[in-house]
Amino acid sequence: MENNLLAQAFPHEGLRSAYLPLEMNNEAFLIRLVSRCKYLRILELYSSEFESLPYFIGELKHLRYLNLHDSKKLRRLPDSVCELQNLQTLDLLGCVELQELPKGMKNLISLRNLRITTKQVDFPEKDIAVLTSLEILNISYCNNLESLFNGIQLSTLQRLTLIGCESLKWVSFQAIRNINVLIISGCDKLELSMGIGSKIPCSRLKYVFLKDLPQLVTLPQWIQGSANSLQSLFIDGCINLKELPDWLPTLIYLKILSISRCPNLLSLPDNMHQLTNLEYLRISGCPELWKRFKPGVGQDWYKISHIKHVYNLQEKQDEEEEEEDDERRIFSE
Repeated sequence: MENNLLAQAFPHEGLRSAYLPLEMNNEAFLIRLVSRCKYLRILELYSSEFESLPYFIGELKHLRYLNLHDSKKLRRLPDSVCELQNLQTLDLLGCVELQELPKGMKNLISLRNLRITTKQVDFPEKDIAVLTSLEILNISYCNNLESLFNGIQLSTLQRLTLIGCESLKWVSFQAIRNINVLIISGCDKLELSMGIGSKIPCSRLKYVFLKDLPQLVTLPQWIQGSANSLQSLFIDGCINLKELPDWLPTLIYLKILSISRCPNLLSLPDNMHQLTNLEYLRISGCPELWKRFKPGVGQDWYKISHIKHVYNLQEKQDEEEEEEDDERRIFSE
């Protein structure tokens, strides 16, 4: 019966895109698909039940997109995956049982977007460093990683995301000086101030998002290296953040500054008026800070009065909810 269903469902050998829904998470079907459809460009295996992939997946020479996101039983990938020289996106996020990346990652010469969750301790830095097409790198919930990018340069990387890497202590930010977007969240042991030496490297950062980083007491000085490019800075849930550095106003192109859930942050630098391009200052969950800088009434309001939009996100949400309640009452009468 199962074979008949497979035969009925089996696609044409010229198929370019394949999405396997959960009910077709069948190893026999996948083997037949991969062995026959040699012109596949897109293979969607989201939330699959597979523990591995067939070795001859490396024969899909035209494959550009391989998605195994949230495949929670996946334990290994065959090294033949690294023979996919046209592969542009490899998504392994949420593959919590994946023991390690396949050997030979350096051969994925077209790879632009790499998203990984893995149990391995040592990141294959030298292999990743030679991926000259790599633009987006997302490393999430790799709980055994302790350091990243030691002694390498990722010159083409544009966007880096680090989420939930609970053992990560050290990142070489010199290796990623060309990135535009940096997102770091939930890395409890990460010391952001480490890994740059005495010289502040110039960088091209435009967007920085720092969330739930208990080791963060002040902003790392390497951010100052993006003084001529940084436009948006978001800080959220950094409960031990006590100050913003005096050099903050050197970020002359900064347009958005958002500070949320940083209860120990009590003030802003005195020379905030130098941030002439700053248009939005958002404060939420920082009661003492908001008290001092509340528009019109705070004792330090004059320091930021030049900013077009200054508001407390929580108060704004409360106001919107009150307006919605008023509307409901009006329409119910």
